[in-house]
Amino acid sequence: MSARASAGRRRAAGRKNPVSRTAELAKKRERRSFRFRLIAFTGILLALVFAAAYQFWLRDSSLVEIKKLEIVGVSEKSEEGKQIAEAVRTAMGEMTTLHVQPEVLDRELARFPRVADAEIEASFPDSAKVTVAVRENGSVYGDGSDALLIATDGTVLGPAAGLEDSLPLIGEGDPPASPEEPSGTSGGTKVLTGRALTQALVLGSAPPEIRRYVDRTTMSQDGVLVSLDDGLELLFGDSSHADQKWRAAVALIADPNFDTDSYVDLTVPRRPAVSEEPPSGTAGDETAGEAQANPVDG
Repeated sequence: MSARASAGRRRAAGRKNPVSRTAELAKKRERRSFRFRLIAFTGILLALVFAAAYQFWLRDSSLVEIKKLEIVGVSEKSEEGKQIAEAVRTAMGEMTTLHVQPEVLDRELARFPRVADAEIEASFPDSAKVTVAVRENGSVYGDGSDALLIATDGTVLGPAAGLEDSLPLIGEGDPPASPEEPSGTSGGTKVLTGRALTQALVLGSAPPEIRRYVDRTTMSQDGVLVSLDDGLELLFGDSSHADQKWRAAVALIADPNFDTDSYVDLTVPRRPAVSEEPPSGTAGDETAGEAQANPVDG
């Protein structure tokens, strides 16, 4: 037997049967697939364990309890401020930095008309900041023991409590809607409606440095008429663009040559009209007349 023939037989013997080779490859693929499924199953199981630990233990555990609480936007110098701050602390005591519940805070603060909004910022592991947006005093509705303190957005804040002399008076309009009425309420908080609300929004838009000089408002046939304590009368019309109208009024008042005994029509804020007397009928007369006004560029 030649050496070449012997080598050929050895190579043939070394080669595997195609069927056996295919079966071996299939087994390898099956082993790889099994390992992959095992790893995936283990990963999912661990994720579920961690999720359960987080949900039912870690996020409410003392490890992430809020120990450093900062309250911004509320002054505790007043009794009302102290009560609001205490309500914030009570609500935040039910939370952790990993389990923030804004609805709990909203529910706790709903009894304070002064509070317009509140936001929570939690910092892991034990700090949180609550920013409270409060409504500012804007005007007074009613007189005597029935006088109500009104916010700049028309929300009733409660009894005026001696602030009648430092805030402008809403001259007329329907009383605030009660919490039981769906119309004109927000979370049970009383708010003004109709003509009274229109006047409250006009007064609420007044710059703080001007508001203390405003005496009262009335409703004329042309809209809201604002009377300042020096005799100046400002016609605003409706409450739209009230901030622009106030800016126009401030610019006029700042002019040393401006006569404060005048009457100013601000219904078009870019071109306020000044006259010595209000047009006939503006203050409620039955007979309306022509206004003798000189336009002033704003």
